[in-house]
Amino acid sequence: MFDKYFVLLSDFLKANKKLVLTVIILLNILAGAGLFFVHYEGNIDLMLPPDEEITRSMNFLRDSNLSDKIIVSFSLTNDDAGKKDLFNAVDQLAASLSPPLFTKVTTGFSVMNMMDGFFLNYAPQILTEKDLSAIDSLINPVSVSDKLKRIYIQSLKPESVFMTPLYRSDPLGINFILMEKLKALPASMGYDVSVEDGHFISSDGRHAMMIIQTPVKITDGPNSKRLLAALDENIALLPKYISTDIISGHRHTVSNEKVIKRDISLLSIMVSIVFLLLFFAVFMDMRVVLVYIIPLIAVVIAINITSFYAGSLSYLVIGFGTAIAGISVDYGLMVYISARKGVDSARSLKLAKLLCINAVTSMFGFYVLYFSKIHGYHQLALFSILCVVISLLFALFILPLSLSWKKCPEIKQPRIADRLEKSPKLRNASIGLWAVLTIAALALSMNTRIESDIKQLDGSEPEVLNAEKRFHEVWGGKGGQAIFVVTGSTFEEAMKTNDAIFQKVAKSTGIDRFSSLAMFWSSEETRINNVESWNNFWKHGRVARLKALIKKESGKYDFSENAFSPFFDNLYKDVDKNNVNDVFIDNVKERFVQKRAEGYRILSFFPDEKEFVKTMSELGRDHPGSFIVSGRAMSESISRFTAKEAKFLIPLAVIFNIILTYLFFRNIRETAIALIPVLTGMVWLSGIMSLFGFPLNVVNIVAAIITSGVIVDYGIGRTYDYRNNLTMGTAFVVSLSAATNIIGAGALLFAKHPAFSSTGMAMVICMSAGYLSAMFVVPSFCIMMRTRKQNTNPPLHPSQEGTLKTGNPSRKGN
Repeated sequence: MFDKYFVLLSDFLKANKKLVLTVIILLNILAGAGLFFVHYEGNIDLMLPPDEEITRSMNFLRDSNLSDKIIVSFSLTNDDAGKKDLFNAVDQLAASLSPPLFTKVTTGFSVMNMMDGFFLNYAPQILTEKDLSAIDSLINPVSVSDKLKRIYIQSLKPESVFMTPLYRSDPLGINFILMEKLKALPASMGYDVSVEDGHFISSDGRHAMMIIQTPVKITDGPNSKRLLAALDENIALLPKYISTDIISGHRHTVSNEKVIKRDISLLSIMVSIVFLLLFFAVFMDMRVVLVYIIPLIAVVIAINITSFYAGSLSYLVIGFGTAIAGISVDYGLMVYISARKGVDSARSLKLAKLLCINAVTSMFGFYVLYFSKIHGYHQLALFSILCVVISLLFALFILPLSLSWKKCPEIKQPRIADRLEKSPKLRNASIGLWAVLTIAALALSMNTRIESDIKQLDGSEPEVLNAEKRFHEVWGGKGGQAIFVVTGSTFEEAMKTNDAIFQKVAKSTGIDRFSSLAMFWSSEETRINNVESWNNFWKHGRVARLKALIKKESGKYDFSENAFSPFFDNLYKDVDKNNVNDVFIDNVKERFVQKRAEGYRILSFFPDEKEFVKTMSELGRDHPGSFIVSGRAMSESISRFTAKEAKFLIPLAVIFNIILTYLFFRNIRETAIALIPVLTGMVWLSGIMSLFGFPLNVVNIVAAIITSGVIVDYGIGRTYDYRNNLTMGTAFVVSLSAATNIIGAGALLFAKHPAFSSTGMAMVICMSAGYLSAMFVVPSFCIMMRTRKQNTNPPLHPSQEGTLKTGNPSRKGN
């Protein structure tokens, strides 16, 4: 059936050659125009496992108010410039940022404004039993005298005219306890931030910080570009003695996309040049350009179809285009070589069958990805299968319409097969060396590790990573932070749960490295209890004792009798439920509270360490709805998922190859020999990666699966040649095919994006190992097993041996 329809279709196309070529040209023009309407995506979400924990964490980070923040770190680069110049630069930039791209700018806060009235209103709600014990220790002659002396010294300074109300309402300096609680929020996260003159400032006084809020999501590539461009434009207007570092997820989005686009352009040009140079050097014929054009046409058409089906196309998928082109070019090469040799129709049919089985094995290598739960693999599979199918059809039916020769230059073939046939020692040596290396690789593969850090697949440019490094050197917070999230249908419900978690953490691990809103602002229920404790504290003679001590010590510093009456007059408090929307409190809550349609989320931050994450997971079991967002936990989940998928997909790919190869040969012995390159490629990849300490990750495992469908073709081609005496220079074709495959995949090694370079490394190792075994081991086994059929072709003239000529098929040099 195959023979009948193949001949019918070929004859029809040849009879309508001009019409067919015209339609093909128009199709290519339309496909090229369609590229301008394709929607591309640069984020890696499609490549992440659909694990519940991972998906929840990614959705949380994407939708939370943490992802819409931009931090700008200012640095003084001139020793003559001081804090005033630094603050002026901060204020200049803040004044230049306006909606719609920038919705809120925070440069710091005024301590004096915060404390003016804040102490009287909120201290009783915030201070705990532990804090009251600390206050109790201050009510003694020595402490009171020291406090009044400090107030007296401060009153002699010019700024005392603004601070007097604060001194009068707080003779014991209780506001400093509040300040320590406030400072503990960033300090518990490892950050070292001070406030001076209403600005965030570093401990060395040479750096300032600005926090910008934007409605632009970090996954929105186009608007992220607009956002950063607008910010850079305003930063460029700052004085020369100011340098800035921008810390934002938007920079990673834009930078990753930029790196991927640059890689795609560079690698496409590189592969094109190398392919053309290789083809011209080997064939010395301009028509070989047609072979090169076929995979390009296939890639362009596949992009359009995949985008139409999927709605958008990941840049990461397109980035694999060079490797796919290296695979797809094989079909055109084999047809081109066959056409140059002028093989008869019978051998042309055998070649067509071989190309079809090669394409099917490659397609099944990609089809295996459909069994993965990662949606990005499905897109990659569709794109790759389309490339293979289109390249095959063009090679079998369109390319022959453009090929004809009167006379072609000779092409020297390798004579490896002849040497193996004539030398049993060489055959035995090749098999022995292969067996030793494969066993060694198998032993090494037992120690292969799975990469669990997804940050290793971040392709952001060095300046983005260096800016973050400088930021952490100045402001601290180098250790990764995990987030504990509690939920509630109402704000108070969520706050109560948050209080309960905070108390559990305080008892189990301590709160030195746990940053929670409960450290400063608790639920209404807790604040009511705090106020009751405050009122009871002062009712047991402490007011009278403090008044007596102040009266006794005031004479030394000429304070009036009623100097501190604001403190005593407003000492007893109730919780004012209608007055908890203070601007300062709202600013504090902003980092910790998220309001959503289904209720509220309260966030707490802690070190992303294995034991800490484990402890928090155990504490959260009694609180339904709570969950942890941890980079370490996500990485471990991805690692587990990757290992699980690898154990399923790789054997599945091997099984597909075994079945397809057997269906092609219908012979167990020949099937086993043809599969040697697959075994070699897989085992050597794992062993070499382990030998050099490279981990397997989510992308190079996919590369191994894809490559299995390619390298099996090497074994099938060599075994098929020995079985059927094709006399079409299969060794030469396999060598050239492997060269194009390795060039296409090897180009990825020069990519800047780690996902591409990691894929390239895996594919090159697999293809190289598969090729070497196909060239040296497969023929040796074929000869030993006597798979070659008796040659029925007429003997060749000696002048024809070792060359390929149009119309003069040569048997030598398989």
